[in-house]
Order: sequence, then structure tokens, then C-alpha cells
Amino acid sequence: MAELTLAYAARSYSTGTLGRSICNARNHHWVADDSGGEEVGAGELFMSGISACAVNMIERLAAEGEIPLDWMDVSVEAYRDMDAQPAERTLYEDIRIHLKMWGVDDRDGEALVDTWKRR
Repeated sequence: MAELTLAYAARSYSTGTLGRSICNARNHHWVADDSGGEEVGAGELFMSGISACAVNMIERLAAEGEIPLDWMDVSVEAYRDMDAQPAERTLYEDIRIHLKMWGVDDRDGEALVDTWKRR
């Protein structure tokens, strides 16, 4: 097996306020609330990580392939069944990722998205 190298590390810890945590990665800190809190929720942070990954990776792939990508907009939506039992409500029933690109033709855009999906 290949030797693994740490790619990323993050941590979160209690604040003493129920439903609120402090998160950090490297020297950056932020607050994450449980759903319905005042601050950005952990699920929202998770979805923004997916959308940021898509934008950053696809832009890099386009630059490496000399594909003219002018702009990207990626949104991620997560859906839950609120009629489910309380223990099941934390599961996402459906996650939808919407990618919009400007400056790239359909063929190259689809190839970039397919590459992102495989990685």
C-alpha cells in the first residue's frame, strides 16, 4: 500500500453553549451552529466545502487543459425527510449540485464536470 500523506486537518470543539462549536483549520477559526442557530450551520459548511471543491478543482483543470473558462457558479442543496423518525432526520435524502459555467463550450464543460465527479 502507498504511504499516505496528510492532506487536510480540521477540528471543532465545544463552546459551553448547546448547539454551538468553534471550528478551526490551520490558523483560521469560525463558529458553527446546529441547524436553526444564528451562525452558519455545520451542514451549510459541509455543502459549501463541496461547492468550493467543485469551483477550485474545475478552474484548475480548465487552466491545465487551456480551456477558456471565464466564470463558475456552483450551488449545493441538501434535502431531508422531515416526516422521518427523529433519529433519521439527520440523513440527507437527496443532494443536488448545480454547476454553471461561462466561456466554455458544452463539450469541454461536460468533460470538466465528468473529471471532477471521478475525483
